[in-house]
Amino acid sequence: MKQFRDILVYAEIDDAECLAQVVAVAAAHGSAITVCEIVEPPPSHQDNRGVIERLSKLRWSRAFQRLRRIVDQFAEHMVIDYSVFTGVPFVTITEQVVQQDFDLVVHISEPVQVASGIGLNATGMHLMRKCPCTVWALHPERLTQSNNVVLALDRELAAETTAAEAFAITLAESALALADTRDGDLHVVHAWNPYGAELLSDTELGLSESELQVYRTQQRRDSEQWFKRIVQRIESISPDPLRVKPHLIEGRAVPVVHRMVDETAAGMLVLGTVGTSANPGVLIGATTESILAGCGTPVLALKPPGFVSPLTLARQS
Repeated sequence: MKQFRDILVYAEIDDAECLAQVVAVAAAHGSAITVCEIVEPPPSHQDNRGVIERLSKLRWSRAFQRLRRIVDQFAEHMVIDYSVFTGVPFVTITEQVVQQDFDLVVHISEPVQVASGIGLNATGMHLMRKCPCTVWALHPERLTQSNNVVLALDRELAAETTAAEAFAITLAESALALADTRDGDLHVVHAWNPYGAELLSDTELGLSESELQVYRTQQRRDSEQWFKRIVQRIESISPDPLRVKPHLIEGRAVPVVHRMVDETAAGMLVLGTVGTSANPGVLIGATTESILAGCGTPVLALKPPGFVSPLTLARQS
């Protein structure tokens, strides 16, 4: 698993079980943990009696008190730093990652109800899109969740590169380590669709039944060969290959991944958040957004090598 040195935890809610999972990962990696609170900056309104200043001081005081309560629960296990910042949460966290070189951000929050089901709140989605390091969106555990981990892999058919497969294996290493820590199985899922699936039955295309069958068979065989190679590599690095459960499923990625998470009652989903045509092996663009928006399961999302936060690019322009 990718080694994390410095972990920044933004705990929107207090949940000892969630933070205990972070402490367990930190102990395994020898990582340092900083828990933070982010308070709203005071407005520049007229205030002759200094009420705004007093309110601001009280907010900071209460924030420090809350963080002390959180970290004191783990005082016997490890020393946890805590800090209070001011600003917009996702911007402030991204700035801290850049300035202090955190390599894992943990966002502890309740998932929210959205049109597609249960997903990340606005801060969680912003962090997934814009924070330059790995993001772990962690929710309070539910009784229906198991210790299983789902690893979602996609494939960009336009290119096959060693760098792309290397990133897929990096995802797998993290997923294996999480599954091992949780004593669960790793379910590796890849959703495949034949190119132009929505047009195959169109009469204008003019395919005979036999031509259609040959085409679908070739498309599936190509996906099977790619997936088999990836799974074999994952099994070769797994401490228990029998716990690696491959699932090659025909269909669109979003419903397939959601269904796999539900069917395995997974307690964790691992995926890559950003990809290009040079980065097969990661879920890309709108696919990732749709999965995150409708997934109430805790998510560990890794950025591919070379990812630059759009906030950084905006400041450079």
